[in-house]
Amino acid sequence: MKQLALLVPLIGLLTGCGTTQNYKPVTAAGPAKPAGYPIPIYNEDMRIPRPCRLIGEFAIGDTQLTMFGGSLEGVMKTLMDTAHEKGADVVELMSLKKPDFESAHYRVEANLLRYADQWETVKLTESEFLNYLQTHAQTLDPIEGVWTDGSPERIGIMRDTAKPGRDFIAFLLTVEVPSWQPGYKKMDIARDAQPGTYSLKFYLPDFSRARTTVRLDHGRRLSFILHANDVATEVTYDKTSGPLPVQ
Repeated sequence: MKQLALLVPLIGLLTGCGTTQNYKPVTAAGPAKPAGYPIPIYNEDMRIPRPCRLIGEFAIGDTQLTMFGGSLEGVMKTLMDTAHEKGADVVELMSLKKPDFESAHYRVEANLLRYADQWETVKLTESEFLNYLQTHAQTLDPIEGVWTDGSPERIGIMRDTAKPGRDFIAFLLTVEVPSWQPGYKKMDIARDAQPGTYSLKFYLPDFSRARTTVRLDHGRRLSFILHANDVATEVTYDKTSGPLPVQ
């Protein structure tokens, strides 16, 4: 019984000292992100779509007193909880090691990053944009107006040639993804050679860009296929405000 009594706390010591966490700050941490804030994860071979600044390096390792392994889900939850706590926008995964002969635990090394640029923003409220549509009603292009894809997110499209090769900009009037803000650019749009056809640069939730061409269907609907990460997604927007064809 005495040997058993000595063994129980030893097991507790071994299992309780399985992993280590180390955070090395590089710049001051920002405001914490809310739990639902989406933080994309990239490995070091992937292109991050926006310029970023390193705010810290985080590692989860183990000690030599390791008897039982942890789960990948637990390690990744700890990583993402830390990323939210430090106010990161992006996690760059530098190393992920599976349990092996030397260690019973998953081990991870990652860079926590913050966006270093300012996303292009249209500084109009929805009421100001509706006033723009009313004021320019006689000269609007058919693509200009308020559009919805059926989600809480709605976009406005208006004439804007501030960027080379762009004729129109689509921007968010209402948002669904917490990492986006009202006014953020959602598409760069250019007229195509064929009347009623447009070339789009569409920005995905992680701010990466997908290109496509779309034809305006009777002035009321935009339907197109986006190809991103080897996945094809059909997107449809219906117009709710703006120039509509005469019936």
